[in-house]
Amino acid sequence: MKLTFPDRHLQPSKRLLPGVAVLAALSTGLLWPAAHRWALLVWILWLPVFALVLRYVAGSWVRISAQRGLSYCLKTPLGTRLGSIELDSSSIAELRLEASVGSRLLGLWSLKIITRDGTTHPPFHFFTGMDRIAEELHGYLCQG
Repeated sequence: MKLTFPDRHLQPSKRLLPGVAVLAALSTGLLWPAAHRWALLVWILWLPVFALVLRYVAGSWVRISAQRGLSYCLKTPLGTRLGSIELDSSSIAELRLEASVGSRLLGLWSLKIITRDGTTHPPFHFFTGMDRIAEELHGYLCQG
């Protein structure tokens, strides 16, 4: 019996924007005793980060299909990254599931796919349920 998984269309978690807002509020709050009103300038420094996160959340996606493979569009600060990966055990060498401390607090993991020829695809950061998807992909790739 061949294991399959349903087609999926993933988008970055909406928890990312509130997470950045909390970091901005914490940094302002920590600077307030020393800098008083000047600490509000920290919010201005966080505006580009908000813009980049909003661009990433609004425009990035990952589509996974057992027949068509994995295709992605990532709106990163360095530009838009488009690509596709064939879901075949002979072409994929490694699935890496990683998370920083802040990402773990938000429950958001990153998946990095490395092919047999050493090509590293961009990591899929801050997608909800990526740990479960990685387990399903691993099971699908191990059977073939």
